[in-house]
Formats: sequence, structure tokens, C-alpha cells
Amino acid sequence: MNRALRNGQTALAGLVLIALAVSGCVGTQAQEPPADDSPLVLPGHRYDLPATLITAAQIEEHKQSMVAVGEIDVAMTMVKGGGGSEEYQAGVSLVVRPQGQISANYAVHDDVAEVYYVIEGRGRMKLGGTITDWNRRPVSIENGQGSRGTVAVGSEDMTIEKGDMLIVPAGTPHKWDYSEEFTSYVVVRFDPDGVAPLLELGMAEFVAPTQ
Repeated sequence: MNRALRNGQTALAGLVLIALAVSGCVGTQAQEPPADDSPLVLPGHRYDLPATLITAAQIEEHKQSMVAVGEIDVAMTMVKGGGGSEEYQAGVSLVVRPQGQISANYAVHDDVAEVYYVIEGRGRMKLGGTITDWNRRPVSIENGQGSRGTVAVGSEDMTIEKGDMLIVPAGTPHKWDYSEEFTSYVVVRFDPDGVAPLLELGMAEFVAPTQ
């Protein structure tokens, strides 16, 4: 191979290595990420709130107490949500649906979102759509201010059963449509503005709601 050709190949190889190095593909020294100079503790935030455990045994005991007095939605606890808001809270309730139960009304919560976790059973719900016969309802201790109605145009039919989770954003119409079998589910209600006077903070002994 003549010297000119060899020199040309060497130069080409050097250019390729430079290009790869610039693109980060090969061998330059790794650059340190910029230091995060954020404060460890953000102003106005809570870092001292305890975790809360609700055991399966507590849920079962709560359910049996509800069934004994014919209640379908009874709060279990209210906890602070933490972060930068003193108002943010989360409530936990248990809901039971006897076999064959039908609900007439859709519910809409202005500010409170819900997450369901189905412990047992199977049933049908209607979700979303536009309620055509809205009316305001009394403030609920579980989910604050809201509306209700009997007809929602464009609602979606959905079946939920044991092991399923369902997230219902604030403002979304939802209705328990029919219980195919006895069903129970835990509801965690997220209340960023503290609008639901669910319970005093902390676990509570079962108390049947007064009529």
C-alpha cells in the first residue's frame, strides 16, 4: 500500500473517532451531571407525617358491622395528604353492594377524586357522559359538594369485579348500576382542598351514620 493511501485511511479513521466521541458513543471521559442545589426540605412542606396501615382484618370487621345495620358506604379513616398543602387529605371508606342492588342516581363530585379497589363480588357501573337532569345535592361527608341526576347521555357501561381498580376523577359522572352478586370495595377519596368533612383525622371505631 502506498504511503499516500495509508495516510488517507489513517486520517479518515481519526475523523470517525472524533465524530463518535462528540456523539458520546466512545471513549471520552464521562461528564459529571450538574449538581442539584435544590434544598433538601422545601419551604411549606411536611416531612413528618406517619404512614397508615389498614389491615384486611379491620376491613372485614368494618364490613360485618355495616352489613349488620344495613349501611352501604361508611368511612374508615381520614389522613393528611402531605406535600405543600395543609388542606390536602385522603379519606378511606368501605362500600358494600348487596346482590341485585340498583342505584337511581349518577353522582358528580366537584373536587374529590376516587379510587376503588374491589375486594369481592361483581357488578356493573355507568361512567362519564353528560347529565341532562342535574341538580345540586346536599354536601356529603365522604365527598364534599356535588350534583346528581338520573340520565347521562353518552355514559359508558363497565363491569368491575374482584381484584379490579377503578379511578374516577373529580367531576366525572358515575353510578353503581347493578350488583350481579354481593360486592364490597374500598374507596380512597383524594381531597386536595379539604372540602369533605369525612372524619376527624385518624382511624375511627365503626359508627353507623345517623339518619
